[in-house]
Amino acid sequence: KSQKHWQYCMKDGNLHIRWPDVWAEQEPRIVRERLPAALAYCRANRLNRIVFKPPGARIGIVCAGKAYNDVRQALALLGLEDGDRRDASGLALLKLGMVWPLEPEILREFAQGLDELLVVEEKRPLIEQQIKDELYADAVQGRLAVRVSGKTTGATGGEWGAAVDQALLRSDYELTPIEIAGAIAGRLGLDLASDGLAALRVGMEAIASATRQPAPALRKPYFCSGCPHNSSTKVPEGSQ
Repeated sequence: KSQKHWQYCMKDGNLHIRWPDVWAEQEPRIVRERLPAALAYCRANRLNRIVFKPPGARIGIVCAGKAYNDVRQALALLGLEDGDRRDASGLALLKLGMVWPLEPEILREFAQGLDELLVVEEKRPLIEQQIKDELYADAVQGRLAVRVSGKTTGATGGEWGAAVDQALLRSDYELTPIEIAGAIAGRLGLDLASDGLAALRVGMEAIASATRQPAPALRKPYFCSGCPHNSSTKVPEGSQ
């Protein structure tokens, strides 16, 4: 099926930029042919994959790139990296290899039977907003009922509808495994005051305190190492 879809998307076998090529032809080719071909390639080569989803899973974590490694470390901090305890927690994990455009088939396969999708990504919610857009019709028509959280829990509104202090995963600075572990623990209803998670709670408080008053930048602005402008901006004497 994927191979047929791929051949269909290729059509004449050439989706590359060609000459002469004007913008009026480029844009329709991107939207109607190249992006569908990219999605077909993503499906055929399994760039997005379900890492684990045990029977009875309730909360699915969606992440990509650095955030994936941070999530795995966060699970280790919670004692949920592998084994029966992780499966009993009700967690599932989807790793994205292509974050845009978001391939919808594996997303729906992953979301089936889950109560919530927790999207872990740094900065703006690129993945989270695509998931909400893709699953909206399913939710309206009652085919799939799953909450999507990430920057907020979803109970207080979207990215701009919730107060800053209600953020689940912040949109500024990088996310740390400790912060991610705190968000996962909150979605699972784990008690951060328990002895096993006391160190995690202390770490979260330290990070929150540090980010309220970020340190000023101390590095003097200069060219990057190896930048050709290091030498090209040194003009001969008498020149401007």
